Amino acid sequence: MAVLFTPTRGILALICFLILNPLASACWGNSPCNGPLEASFPGPWENYIHSPSSRLVSPKSILNSDTSFQTRYPSLSKLAGNGSLVIFDFGQEVGGIVNINYTTNGAGTLGLAFTEAKNFTGFNSDESNGGSTPDGALLIDISSDGSKTYSMPLDKMRGGFRYLSVFTLTNSTDFNVTVDTVDVEITFQPSWPNLRAYGGYFHSSDELLNRIWYACVYTLQANNIPPTSGRTWPEPTQGWENDADLGLGYSVLVDGAKRDRAVWAGDLGISVPASLVGLGDFESSKTSLNILYINQDPTTGELPEVGPPINFFGSDSYHLATMIATHDYILYSNDMEFLQSIWQNYTQAMTFIISRIDSTGLLNVTGSSGWGRSADASGYNIVGNMLMYGALQTGAVLAIWANQSDLAKEWETTASRLKSAVNSPSYNWDPSVGAFKNNPTDIMFPEDGNSIALLYGGANSSTSSNVSDYLTTNWGPIGAETPEMPGTISPYVESYEVKGNFKIRNTKRALDLIRLSWGWYINNLMGTGSSMIEGYNVDGSFLYTANEGYDKSGSYISHAHGWSTGPVDGLVSYVVGLQPTAPGGANWTLAPQKGDLSSAQGGFTTPLGRFSASWEIQNTGFILQFDTPASTQGLMQLEVSNSAKVLVDGQAYPINRDPVTGLSEISVSGGKHVVILQ
Repeated sequence: MAVLFTPTRGILALICFLILNPLASACWGNSPCNGPLEASFPGPWENYIHSPSSRLVSPKSILNSDTSFQTRYPSLSKLAGNGSLVIFDFGQEVGGIVNINYTTNGAGTLGLAFTEAKNFTGFNSDESNGGSTPDGALLIDISSDGSKTYSMPLDKMRGGFRYLSVFTLTNSTDFNVTVDTVDVEITFQPSWPNLRAYGGYFHSSDELLNRIWYACVYTLQANNIPPTSGRTWPEPTQGWENDADLGLGYSVLVDGAKRDRAVWAGDLGISVPASLVGLGDFESSKTSLNILYINQDPTTGELPEVGPPINFFGSDSYHLATMIATHDYILYSNDMEFLQSIWQNYTQAMTFIISRIDSTGLLNVTGSSGWGRSADASGYNIVGNMLMYGALQTGAVLAIWANQSDLAKEWETTASRLKSAVNSPSYNWDPSVGAFKNNPTDIMFPEDGNSIALLYGGANSSTSSNVSDYLTTNWGPIGAETPEMPGTISPYVESYEVKGNFKIRNTKRALDLIRLSWGWYINNLMGTGSSMIEGYNVDGSFLYTANEGYDKSGSYISHAHGWSTGPVDGLVSYVVGLQPTAPGGANWTLAPQKGDLSSAQGGFTTPLGRFSASWEIQNTGFILQFDTPASTQGLMQLEVSNSAKVLVDGQAYPINRDPVTGLSEISVSGGKHVVILQ
């Protein structure tokens, strides 16, 4: 009996994708192809996407050994004698397994060295192994003539690079190699058959912001790796090894593409919400959180600072970041099954950290490890306490979702006591400066704690503008120098500052910092031009934390680091103004912020469907459009003058202002709507 098979839209999309990309392996290795097949929001903004259409990527150009341009790729590259070198430039950050076809004559060695930054190309790869020995290069011994093919071993997979230096070593004058073809098979985002199928989007009247947004999202994609491709630890005695088992899953959100390729908990405070908005990738974020909960200390309830294979403990701030990221994941995913499965772990983690709140009402930080700041992070430290406040507030929300209202009230009460104490001049608040001290006896005013105070509402509303003003005193020509690590610019900490300014609706200031810091790097000719750097020096070099343990050349720094991606959810959640307030977006708010822009649009995808909004300033007024799942409910919060006229789908609405924010609030149902402010 014949069976009639009618292909679904998804299957048809996969068939079309494979036809258009015949050389591509849809997914990496043994990963299930369970990722999206199509972008949620197709449009001209897809031109900004750096993700390749195929997992097999070729270089864009070939450079001379001094990095000057030689020719476009493809072109044969001839190496002759000892020390001959050419550089294959892929034009952007890539990562995976390199394959080379070449023809040889004579005996010698062919070498391969990898770098993210242009200024570290040469006979040695940039540093990544975490040890005291250099990464060096992959060396291929050649003893016979003829055509050959080389594919990197899986353990030598290079997670992040833009430049591939290929060179020859020999004692013979007759040795020569012709490189015929080079390509890299992309290993990141392993379970996605279409690497360009983003679940989110952003576009605005500012070209630089658009470029930054998509470079940040590509950074996150490069950080979603196969779980068996972590960096080995302890570090190898020579070279690098990227075959460590991170524990579980098919795709894991780690800290960086090149290194450390592990789940560092603090990074998730920025990378999880950014990934959920930009990529719509729930799998990788969930796996990373699960890894941390599975490796929780079963006796104390402490969560790891970093998961396998490193397995460090001793960071109160990273413990708290995991808890906050858990809320962010549930908010977008509506994964109540996951919440139920880790709820005992979560409450144990909360009990552990609350036990460090003493009679003052403040968290007395004893696990002082963290993002690398050189300033003291122990005691009544401001960053620990503001993260504690954020964890209590988001924890109370999780408790309500878990039907634990009594627990929610308990945590809200604890949060209220902490906020009162930390804002007291007796402890962290300094009214003469208008900012929070590092601790009650340390009159340094850190960027991290003050920024987090704005984002999570730990600062009093009456003084938040003062905190924002103070933070600008750290700004220089290429970013904000962080006082807690002098000489350093940290896009991780700046991500909190940007989103903190958005939170208090200091929109122009947030946009200016994005342009200043992220804009500097995206236009840096030594960088990748496609991803976001871990950090850098105020002098413009890549000597991030050079005096705090990183190598002195600057090559160890990661140029694709997820903790530097705060603009992703910042621009969609605050500038476009659309963000969920209940799991999966069952409820949401739409509160656009214009700053100095004339238009912006963006969206994200949850299991409930696609959420998008756009606004534009026209001669006739302000036009706002949005499209959300019909089953959802929203609250618009709009800046309007007393004389303004508000039309929703042509119907006039009264101006009902919130007494705290001063914004006009209108409840709306899901679906497609048009709002006009005249």
